[in-house]
Amino acid sequence: MCIRDRDKIWGWGLIPGIMERIFRDLEHLRSLLREHPPLEILEMIQNLWSRYSPSPSGICVHGIDSGYNYLEMRGYIIYVVDAIYVSSCGGSGGDARVGIIASEKDPEGYLSYISIDLEVSMAGDALKKTGYVVVDGSLVSKLGFLVRRAPHVVDEHEKEGVANTLKRIIDVSFRESPRVIYISKNSVSKDLVRIFFPKSYSALRTDLYYLDRYTIEPGYSKPIVLGADGGLGASSLIQGISRIYGSDLYIALSYVRLKTGGPIMRVEIPLRDPGDAEKSLLRIINAISGDASGYPLVLREADRLARISSKDMDRLKRILGLGSESQAWEAAKSP
Repeated sequence: MCIRDRDKIWGWGLIPGIMERIFRDLEHLRSLLREHPPLEILEMIQNLWSRYSPSPSGICVHGIDSGYNYLEMRGYIIYVVDAIYVSSCGGSGGDARVGIIASEKDPEGYLSYISIDLEVSMAGDALKKTGYVVVDGSLVSKLGFLVRRAPHVVDEHEKEGVANTLKRIIDVSFRESPRVIYISKNSVSKDLVRIFFPKSYSALRTDLYYLDRYTIEPGYSKPIVLGADGGLGASSLIQGISRIYGSDLYIALSYVRLKTGGPIMRVEIPLRDPGDAEKSLLRIINAISGDASGYPLVLREADRLARISSKDMDRLKRILGLGSESQAWEAAKSP
């Protein structure tokens, strides 16, 4: 196909040199989409994947998610963070914080910390009810964030609060295990490929990518227990968390699909007894199934309610009287 023909098809009026570059990139993308996975990857999936059609159990499930947004105002950042829980058996609840921080702080890091803290509070409240508590996101990521990054995104006087949040998330997650579960719809982790291909995992793609691309039927990957050995990565982190808690802790990791062609989810189950991993997983799969989307309805609803939009921030500006730049500056200077 000549450049002129390509221009007609795409409707782009770009110069030929740029068009050639675009089409070289497109050919590269096509080759990636047509990739043939290494046979070892297909063997790993075949060994790990179990077909399973869930039977909705009707057990109550409480979904928890959080959200945040912020405004930058000449050296200051005004933020809103919230966390929401929604129950499949009726009822919902939530909490929120509004505050101001200096612009030299890392807002994404700081607000991620506040989000986790609010989620822990919501999970503690939800545990007072019967059923499972399902938190959006990865427990491994949240623990790693609180241990490695959060102490560096808060002021000195707030570091004790980070340590307290870490202790609370450990207690809430493991105290009544396996009642609290963490589900991620997106993940860049390579826990499985790292275990099966320790020397070459860095050149491979993510667990979620391979399982989403090369399976289609409902089912789950055989649970891998993290923290059961002295390895690096997540297992090493969990062993450190065990020392804080004072007893051995584990996280069972599995990738789950609830319906044919549905999304793959990363499921993490905090455990104190690793021998119960697969039985616990099957009970959880039955509890969270039933929605036509193939994703837990309570998490979809919690995500919708927790989202803080630009319109919400515009309303906050009006409430605070920040309709103009000069008003914003005067408000930011006020104690």
